[in-house]
Amino acid sequence: MTLESVPLDGTNGVRIEILERSDTTLVIRWVEPGRCHYGEQRWRRRSAHTSGTCAVTRRKIRRGDAVFKPAERPAPSNASAMICAEVLGELAEA
Repeated sequence: MTLESVPLDGTNGVRIEILERSDTTLVIRWVEPGRCHYGEQRWRRRSAHTSGTCAVTRRKIRRGDAVFKPAERPAPSNASAMICAEVLGELAEA
């Protein structure tokens, strides 16, 4: 499914835009002032290997939860970031 560019305000001033979406992948524009900027970064759906916090909602993520994570190699600066997969379902409903 292709979306209009969906801007989201993430944690710590991160600006996230979902450019494309499918059930298993996202293409995201990630702008983290003073740290990194990825114009078209591919993220894949997977189970969280560690606990953490959703980059969009700040919800707690537990190990095993469905999340999207950066899929590029070598590992990008935001490699530890995660977005809860359920957030995308909520966006689709809105």
